[in-house]
Amino acid sequence: MPAIKVNNQATSTNAVDGLKFSRINRPTRLTFYASAVTNSDSISVSVDQTDYLVNANPNIETSADVVDTDRDALLVDEPIRQGQLFVAVTATTAVNFLAMLRYMPRRG
Repeated sequence: MPAIKVNNQATSTNAVDGLKFSRINRPTRLTFYASAVTNSDSISVSVDQTDYLVNANPNIETSADVVDTDRDALLVDEPIRQGQLFVAVTATTAVNFLAMLRYMPRRG
């Protein structure tokens, strides 16, 4: 299962720009976790023009630079469209996130 893990992400319009697996080219389900240093930080997830998460406030990290998969889930097994993945971050200090991509069998 491909994954994208980013630690200490500052404010960005697309924190996965240019990273491997950020182009979704087959039926996929997304599980997305995030934690933040500051409670006012926010994160959004979209594919092309379709929003899946808008300005969510992640949990405060349990330890420095940690995303806890037992408590920090924001999207769970969400079916997403094909296209370019965008993760927008607004951070006072930093945000950490983990995007797990589960490719589905192609039809036909």
